[in-house]
Amino acid sequence: MSLHQLIYLSKASRALTSVDFLEILEVAKRNNASLGVTGSLFYNGGWFLQVLEGDVTVINSLYRRIEQDERHQQSQVIFLEPASCRVFSRWTMNMINLEKERDSKYDILVDVIKAATRGGLVEGLSPAVKLLKVFSSDHLFHSAC
Repeated sequence: MSLHQLIYLSKASRALTSVDFLEILEVAKRNNASLGVTGSLFYNGGWFLQVLEGDVTVINSLYRRIEQDERHQQSQVIFLEPASCRVFSRWTMNMINLEKERDSKYDILVDVIKAATRGGLVEGLSPAVKLLKVFSSDHLFHSAC
């Protein structure tokens, strides 16, 4: 297995309800468990930013399925790199809807999504690298590398 991290950005094709988010999370958890995939999905301002961690062939195939999902448009991979460890190892899928949840990472996550949608940087880093750095330093989200 070749562990990789794939991060993509996509725009929601329509307004999503809390039922939509629950469905997305439950289906992702179920499918990812059988595929050996971990990760997290972030949502804000009509944009999805998702981290997928797993075998490169598996996450590429999963991303292609996500691209075909009618809830996504303007989908683009913004990061695909080998990884030495999983940042989101505790979850087959975690989800943070920033329009509903505010925690200690709220401001930086909003900045990351805004920068990703505009092709900008966050504190001199690509949005994907900043996102991984924020969560890799949080011991609640990952196991030691």
